[in-house]
Parts: sequence; structure tokens; C-alpha cells
Amino acid sequence: MTERPEQGGTTRRGALSVGRTAMGGAGLLALTPGAASAAPAPAGGIFALPSTRAAMPVPRDAPALRTGGFAAAADGGGALYRRVASAPAHRGWFRSSDGAYWEMAEDAPSIRAFGAIGDAQADDRAAIQAAIDFVADRGGGSVTIPAGRFRLVTVTAPDGTGPIALWMRSGVRLQGSDRARSVLLLADAQRGPGTFGRIIASGVLLDAALADFTLEANRAGQGAERDATNGAAIMLGTAGAHVERVVIERLVVRGANGQGIQVVGHPKAISRDVTIRGNRVEGSSFIGIQVSHFTDLTIDDNDISDCRDNGIDVYGDNFTNNSTTPTSTQARITRNRVRRCSSGVFLETVADIDVTQNVFDGCRTMGLHVNRIHGEPSGIMVTNNRVTRTPIGMSITGDTGGVSFQGNHFSHFSRAALQFGLEGQGNVSFITATGNVFDCRHVTCPVVLGDSPKGVLSWVRIVDNIVLGLPKPEQLFVNRFATNNVVRVGSFIGVQSDLPA
Repeated sequence: MTERPEQGGTTRRGALSVGRTAMGGAGLLALTPGAASAAPAPAGGIFALPSTRAAMPVPRDAPALRTGGFAAAADGGGALYRRVASAPAHRGWFRSSDGAYWEMAEDAPSIRAFGAIGDAQADDRAAIQAAIDFVADRGGGSVTIPAGRFRLVTVTAPDGTGPIALWMRSGVRLQGSDRARSVLLLADAQRGPGTFGRIIASGVLLDAALADFTLEANRAGQGAERDATNGAAIMLGTAGAHVERVVIERLVVRGANGQGIQVVGHPKAISRDVTIRGNRVEGSSFIGIQVSHFTDLTIDDNDISDCRDNGIDVYGDNFTNNSTTPTSTQARITRNRVRRCSSGVFLETVADIDVTQNVFDGCRTMGLHVNRIHGEPSGIMVTNNRVTRTPIGMSITGDTGGVSFQGNHFSHFSRAALQFGLEGQGNVSFITATGNVFDCRHVTCPVVLGDSPKGVLSWVRIVDNIVLGLPKPEQLFVNRFATNNVVRVGSFIGVQSDLPA
């Protein structure tokens, strides 16, 4: 699209280029000639200025002014400013042509007020970071992402951990106005071999939120390094940092190079009170949503599809063999829809987790998997989920401190609805399954499969489950475990049903 000349014969992008200045960003503005010559009259003590670049003196008795734009009138970067005695330490200020200093006074400033263009061509990273820093430095609040496609080129993270585009700060809510039209777009070729790339990242992060915008992670544009696992579109907390009271909601994260949304804790820096709700994550080269080392986690009402690895992955490990002290506890994974990922939900060495009312459809290996590394998973309730068109409905590998399956519905499985042991390995213990529905009308495989010839199966109770289609008795439980202790699998309730599949 051809740009229209603005004041003084410059284009809007050219005006913004001049307006962006020092302090490494877009907030400190040097004014140049070429704006309107007539001064509008103050209205209620607020003086009207066409833009922050307008070469127009402001009346000495005006305590505040409102700009019509950032670099040019009506460019979307208008904001309210108040007169101050000297240059503030943050970036949200400019100096008018008469030498006066003006500090931004917006409650939820737009990134356009810091120079962001949103044409998918200019690099808007510095302007958006300036807005985040401004809000953080004044004690917190919202930063508004209006409609536009805001292109981002990466820089080195403040903690030196690799390339990032935006560094989130405590107390900041990065708020889109419309997630279909408020778009952050990663530029091409921002990932190189061995990098630890992220688009939105943080160290320790408290009382922060990301909401209502789209993150185009541009996996395809990263060339040969587009199938990484050591990065994420969003990664909050890393290198021993943690997050607390953080919300990620109603985002679209598309084409992540690595994870889509990731919150990273550490055994010595547990993340707390994290909510990931109402997001859509599509086409990640690794995991859709991953959270590690946490307490009080909610992953609710997300739509995750076409990820190369797990749709949802929650992880906790204190790296101590045979430990009974969990480092990831108290999570609610509810009402999510996971399609065409490797696994729907992967729970690894976690405790006190509720997985309920989710839908897992067309996953390539299984709907849900519970795994043990060093410490034991325990207190896991899996209830009222629907699993369809996956080889394995749900599986468990490793001794546990208690996993319960109740009220789940399984259909179109091709290996087993419930499987103990994976790839012929692993002990399994303390499992109960009651009140589930196994739709066997379109399958010939086992309903329950014990698949660990060298393992031990202990304290398993699978009773009073419904099987549709009256499978053959030998299909109900196929057990290849060499050793069995207190294993009861039976009392299936057979139903011959003509209901549609």
C-alpha cells in the first residue's frame, strides 16, 4: 500500500522514524518544525496539540494537553499528558516546542502512543517494550494493543538467556482490544541454530496478564530452525525465576517454534496462582501449553490443535529418586479441547490434579498419560472426559500414590482404552477405574491392557464400568505383567446399544 504524505511532506512511517529517539525506545521525543501554526484554545484546561511533533508553543497556564497523534495527527497515537517540571525517568514523555516537559497520564496507554505502527513491516518491538516499561515503572496497569499487525524483531533478553521480542514486567497487563485484529507478528529469520528463542518472555513475574490478542509466531518464516524444542512463543519465568498471580487468557497463539504457552518454575522457585484460560493454540512445533513446578494452577477452556507433541503438559520433578515430596501440586485441567496432538494431557510427577470435562479427539498416541520420573504422581482424579479416535485412551507408567478414573467416555480406540505400562516397560500401582463407558462397537483391541512383561502391577481395582457392544470376554482385560499383587479387573456392565457412534 502506498503511504500518503503527512505534514511537511513526510510519510507516516518517516515521521515516526524521526519521532523515535533516545533512551533505546519510543518515548523521549525530539520535536521538529512542520506542524500546524494555529494553536487551538484550551478546553477545560486541556490544550489540544495535533501530535507530539507539532511545532506549536503551549500556553503557560495549560496544566495538561491531549495530542491528536504520536508523530502526526490521527495516526492513532494520541494521548493525555500533564505538565511536569523536568524530564521523567521513564519513557512516557515529550518536550514541546516551547521547552516544557509533558508526562503521559493515560490509565491504559496504547502502544501507538509510543510509536508503534502496526503495518506488518516496521519493527514495533521498541515501541511496545517502551509502553510495557512505562506502565511497570509507574507501578503497574494496562498496556493496550489496538487493531493492527505489529511486527517484532528480537533482541537479547535482559537476563542473557537468548533472543526475545518483548520482556514482560510485573504489574503489567498486555491487553488487546480484539484478538482477531490485535496481532503481534514475529519477523522472519529470528531463530538461529542453538538459540533459546522466545517472543514474549520474563524472569520473575508477579501480578501480570496477557489477554485478547493474537501472537503469530511465524514458525514457517524461521527457515531451517523452525522445529525447535528449546524455546516458546510465550515463556514466562526461566533460569530459576518464578511467576505468581499471572493470567494468560483469550489469546490466539499460532505456529510456535517450540512451545505455544509455557510457564517455567523450578524446584526452588515454585510458580503460584497461574491461570491459562480461553486460549487457542495451533500448530506448535513442540507442546501446546506447558507448566512446570507450580502450585495452584488452572488450565481451563483452551482449544489446542495440531501440535507436534503434547497438547497440555504439566510437569514437576525435584530430581530426587523415590521422593514423596511433590514440586507441582494443585491443578485443575478442565473443559479443554485437544485435537490432533501427540497426547491430549501429559501429567508427569505431579500431585493433587483434577482433569475433568476435557475432550481429546484424534490424538496420535493417547488422550491422557500419567508418568513417573523420580517422585511419584499422586492424588490424580480423571473424571468426565471424552476420548475418541486415539490409539490409547488413557495410560499410566510408574508406581503412583493414587490415580482414579471415573465417568470418562472412550470410543474408537485402536490399542486399548486403559493401558498400564508403555512400550513394554514400567511398574504400575494404586489405580482405580469405575463408572467409565467403553464404546467397543468399532474396536477389536483390548479394553484394558497391561503391557509390561517385566513389571509389577499392584493395587488395581477396575470394576463396574460399562462396555457398549458386548465385546468378547478375552478383550476385556489382557494382562502381560509378570507379577500381579491385589489386581481386580472385572464386573463389566455389558450393554448392547444401537446408539450412533
